[in-house]
Amino acid sequence: MMKKFLIVGDFLTGSGLTGVIFNIFPEVTKNYEVTAVGYGSEKTNKIIDKCNKLHWKLIRTPMVTKNPIKHWKFWHSFFKKNNFDIIYFNYSSSWNFLPVYFAKKYTKGKVIVHSHNTYYGHTFSNKVLMKCLNKLNDYGRKMMRKYSDGKVATSKMAAEWMFGSDKKVLISKNGVDLNKFKYDGIARKNIRNKYNIATDDILVGFAGVLQDRKDPLFVLKVFNSYHQLNKKSKLVIIGNGYLKDKIKNEISKLKLVNDVILINYTDVIQQWYSAMDVLLFPSEYEGLPLVLIEAQASNLKILTSSNIPDEVFVTQNISKINNKDCNLWLKKLNSIFCNSKPESRALIDPNLIVFSKDNQIKQISNVITR
Repeated sequence: MMKKFLIVGDFLTGSGLTGVIFNIFPEVTKNYEVTAVGYGSEKTNKIIDKCNKLHWKLIRTPMVTKNPIKHWKFWHSFFKKNNFDIIYFNYSSSWNFLPVYFAKKYTKGKVIVHSHNTYYGHTFSNKVLMKCLNKLNDYGRKMMRKYSDGKVATSKMAAEWMFGSDKKVLISKNGVDLNKFKYDGIARKNIRNKYNIATDDILVGFAGVLQDRKDPLFVLKVFNSYHQLNKKSKLVIIGNGYLKDKIKNEISKLKLVNDVILINYTDVIQQWYSAMDVLLFPSEYEGLPLVLIEAQASNLKILTSSNIPDEVFVTQNISKINNKDCNLWLKKLNSIFCNSKPESRALIDPNLIVFSKDNQIKQISNVITR
């Protein structure tokens, strides 16, 4: 009889956390019977289809942000009825620690917690609620340390965010198939032809979930300023999320309808990296963003906020900007293309080997079996 493996994650299309799961766990769990539990809400069938292809059983929990009592009752009942050999939680913060506690109390499985972020996935505008959430999160760190048999984090910042001062945490950098994201001149030509992007147009890009923490509206603001200086420029925004309608309204207001392309999350994001000339990434916080690893593999120029873990800055193509001053971003963006000769993007920088998919598969496999 095969051993049983439970993978807990958001399981959302376009989520970096979900990207890590699908990059790594098909190899890690190939000798297990796998159940996947998603705590995110997904309207499409893309995740179900992926799980079906992998022969993973996918279950969705009630949303903890909408009905926490129902969510925790689900987990209490789930672990009382089901046993697993390995239980692997992929989390962004520690306040929702009860599922980890229930796993430890009601099963005999090895419980592993993997921290993927450095701040909350969901926040409140109410200061009192945020104060309560912070206190709960502080308590949750203690619970995560106490009830997890294995601790993993995407970066040192993510480790501190989830586990506090605990030093017994494996820092496992997000792994990708680097060759998949290697620059592709044919893909660049095809994408640009399809979307009427001229050969000499500068294509600015954004890729990520359309949420406040990713700040796609700031990208639009910077692009609008740049477009005033260079009409031979276009912007592509790739992703889904609650800000989409607001972004569409802003595009119309700025009269950029013919210059901004909106693309839903796509499984061929690597082709878009090849088509782009620069990627803007003004995220408020991140664990270790896959987008920046993938884009560096494509030798794409990147401008990012300063709120990104240092581990991701491994090539000369990525630049950090210390605040959200639009003029600073505009100046840096303009400098990339002024008086500069086109550089070859054909080779993958050898420094990116630290983000090899195979490296992370070995690390996670070791955590599970030791």
